[in-house]
Amino acid sequence: MKRFKSILFAVLGLICVFMVLAGVKGGQIAAMIESGETFVPPPEHVSTFVVEQQSWPNTYNAIGTVLADEGIIVAAEVPGRVKKISFSNGQQVTAGTVLLEQDVTNEQAQLRSAEASLKLAKTSYDRLVQLRRTNIATQSELDNAKQQLDSAAAQVDNLKATLQKKVIRAPFDGRIGIRQVDLGTDLQAGTPIVSLQATNKVRVNFPVPQHWLTQITKGLPVEVSVGDGAVIVKGEISAIGAEINTSTRNVIVQSILDNSSDVLIPGMAVSTTVTLTEPHQLLVVPSTAIIYAPFGDTVFVVEKDDKGGLRARQQFVRLGKARGDFVEVIDGLKAGEQVVSAGAFKLFNGQAVVLSKTQPPEFKATPTPADT
Repeated sequence: MKRFKSILFAVLGLICVFMVLAGVKGGQIAAMIESGETFVPPPEHVSTFVVEQQSWPNTYNAIGTVLADEGIIVAAEVPGRVKKISFSNGQQVTAGTVLLEQDVTNEQAQLRSAEASLKLAKTSYDRLVQLRRTNIATQSELDNAKQQLDSAAAQVDNLKATLQKKVIRAPFDGRIGIRQVDLGTDLQAGTPIVSLQATNKVRVNFPVPQHWLTQITKGLPVEVSVGDGAVIVKGEISAIGAEINTSTRNVIVQSILDNSSDVLIPGMAVSTTVTLTEPHQLLVVPSTAIIYAPFGDTVFVVEKDDKGGLRARQQFVRLGKARGDFVEVIDGLKAGEQVVSAGAFKLFNGQAVVLSKTQPPEFKATPTPADT
């Protein structure tokens, strides 16, 4: 009996201890819950930007291809062996400059023979003209002599033309490329010799979608940039294609530009910008202010609360074009509103904020990044 009472007292003691511990722990948890409900997170330090209206040029951008104003592959017109090469790779030449000469030994011999035949035919014809006047020669004989004279003259002209074709000249001013033949090469008609490109002026062709055509006209200013955009060449639209490609629904537009500095090389891909109309007035914010998400893009607008402090309100926005460090806001904001430009990623709707004393980087519409 005594043993039973001891066990009972021990069990009751343990129950009392557990109840005391449970009460203490329950009080702690309740205090934590109450503290969590009343907890106010400290304000976040942020930088802000005042939504402003900017004037952006109305432009169309595309990738274009540079073409020489005039450009050909100089080729052999008649067969013959290369006797002399009169140009250097990359040389600037003028129209009429001799580029290459082919061996003409056989043609010169044939020309002397043809000129002798022509002289004999001319003598025979003149004699028959005199005889015909006295009716000693018939009209048929005179006609036959005239035909032989004309045939001999044509043979002489043909050989002279062949000799001229064997001296290959530059048809226009331009720059020579890299030659594709060597001394002694037997050329066939059409064999390519060297590229000749007139590059003082160049053409840049670029595609334009059909829905832009109403804004594209001849004479609009064009800017072409090379590489990182450090070099810009200006020109204007000179022609618009006559048909639209049925696969891409694009039309080819051509611009002409002065290339006296030889910056643009035929075949080069360049960035082309066409200025269409007067600049557009747009509401813009820095791109760093935008929080991109699948459900919609948002910004945090900074507003005063009832106690005079600052709070961040999350606002959905509809975005447009981007230029430099800025993004166009089509809907969702008004000019003069203050948005968080740095630190937005750490905010939630309604959070208290304070303005940071650290100056944010300057936002530019045409930034020029550089290595540091």
